[in-house]
Amino acid sequence: MKKKSLTALILVAALAATPATALAAGSAEYSDGGSGSSYSSGSSRDYATTVTVSSTGVKTTGATTSNNGGSSIGVAVDTVTSTGQKVTVNSKGEAVIGDTAVGFATGVAATAGLPNAVVSSINAINAGQDLAAVTTDVDLTGYSALTGTHAIITKDASTAAVKTGDVEVSLYVPNLLDSLQGVSVLFYDNATGRWVLLQPVTVDPVSKTVTVNISGSGTLSVVYKR
Repeated sequence: MKKKSLTALILVAALAATPATALAAGSAEYSDGGSGSSYSSGSSRDYATTVTVSSTGVKTTGATTSNNGGSSIGVAVDTVTSTGQKVTVNSKGEAVIGDTAVGFATGVAATAGLPNAVVSSINAINAGQDLAAVTTDVDLTGYSALTGTHAIITKDASTAAVKTGDVEVSLYVPNLLDSLQGVSVLFYDNATGRWVLLQPVTVDPVSKTVTVNISGSGTLSVVYKR
């Protein structure tokens, strides 16, 4: 009897000494992000990959989301373009559309190498200044910024070299409303060095997405007509 009791005590002590992390191995952590949920996988394969799923089901990865100018934006993944092309995700968390990988540059990298005048325009947009005074490249009279600026990067999906060429991206814009008119995308094209006003392929207030064709890397802001 004493031998059985001693064995039980040893077992209890061993369980008490087991690290809590070992019991939680492979679990996932969730946190409510207001408009959706943030998920961080506990597995080594997906470690540090963040996936945001909104209430509408739109999914973006950490590499395809950007927070700047008091706004957030993302490139929808695990979806299909208007031409039936699947949008997948590579090992870096970037959206892969055909032979193009798409992600965002953040922090200092977002404006690295840009002319001072362009950086000033970007700062003006993020400061909420009148868009009509931001650039003379395009007439922005009557337009307001719905989002801050976000530096989008397009790369060769195989080599990771920065590339140009039209690619359709579906932008997840959390504050997109059905009541907004003239929704467009103000885009600074790094290759041409000019601002352009891009007309969307689709604007869907239900899924909070604005689908647009961009010609390569640059800086964008979703705008609307007052």
